[in-house]
Amino acid sequence: MGTVTQYANGQTLTSSALTLAQINTLIQQWTLGALGLPIDSASSQVRIEWQTQGAPFQNASDDVCYLRCVPKDEDYNKVRYESAIGSGSTTVSEQWNYTRVWSIRWCFYGPNSVDFARMLKSALYQEFFADQLALGELFPVTDFGEAVRAPELIDGQWFERVDFEASFYEWVTETTAVNAVASAEVIIENSDGQIADITVA
Repeated sequence: MGTVTQYANGQTLTSSALTLAQINTLIQQWTLGALGLPIDSASSQVRIEWQTQGAPFQNASDDVCYLRCVPKDEDYNKVRYESAIGSGSTTVSEQWNYTRVWSIRWCFYGPNSVDFARMLKSALYQEFFADQLALGELFPVTDFGEAVRAPELIDGQWFERVDFEASFYEWVTETTAVNAVASAEVIIENSDGQIADITVA
């Protein structure tokens, strides 16, 4: 996961930071597993964001969850650590680490929304599910608030709705690499015309 960016000066930035599409897919599949549902990126029960057209669902008996992953501003994500500087035969590299903070919200609709929110919160405390998140360098901040029940009136029907939100730390590693000079030739000439030719490798 992450990205590789090539700059005009020849420098390359390799970042482990999750893109929005990557974290959406990761959390969608994790949520399906935590709810005991089949893991399917095209799932109609756990959806990424809101669709741009059409009704979200047809009736109040549908169990549907919408995900929303948003970067969160905290003091913790403003600190960067230079953890390593290395060089190879033709490149020089620097490594930086920092913690990115995500706010992830689950919006559950349907008759099982209260139970689904409870199951999700319980999964965040379980080692098996925490290990799955750690594979993506995501770590839940376990000071979770309680899920909020907020029934919603849609097209003349009352839909059961429960919102649950949690913060996650993402450990990011970024490496910059730039081409280095392998050798340099130095020519020295004095007033008598004597020349020294030195190659520095």
